Amino acid sequence: MGLDQNSELIAEVTDGANLVDGKQTWELVDEKKHDIDAMKRCCDAELKTMEKAGMVPAPYYFERVAILSRKEKNYEQEIFYCAQYIEKVEAFYLKNGTAGIADVRKGATYQAIVKRLQKARELYAKQRT
Repeated sequence: MGLDQNSELIAEVTDGANLVDGKQTWELVDEKKHDIDAMKRCCDAELKTMEKAGMVPAPYYFERVAILSRKEKNYEQEIFYCAQYIEKVEAFYLKNGTAGIADVRKGATYQAIVKRLQKARELYAKQRT
């Protein structure tokens, strides 16, 4: 099954929940990676896809929101998106296990989100004092 066919199947299974502005989330990577609102919508779409299709959400969009949030010194938002991703992924694997499923927790992007969360908490604490 090709990428287009697989994407169409996911869109059908999720009733379009994985679409952002009528496109698959991965189609927005290049053109919208600096658009925090678009990246937030991609995060929402990834979480809806997880709920409806039983697929682990891609970490890319959560990391992009975190990066863009830090640039804006919006550490509270950065913390929210990092923590939300980690929590949802942990819950996904707790429910589904890892048999036959790639474990994104072992990937570099997931690990970067974990490190980013710790640093964002430190920066937020400093910002508040």
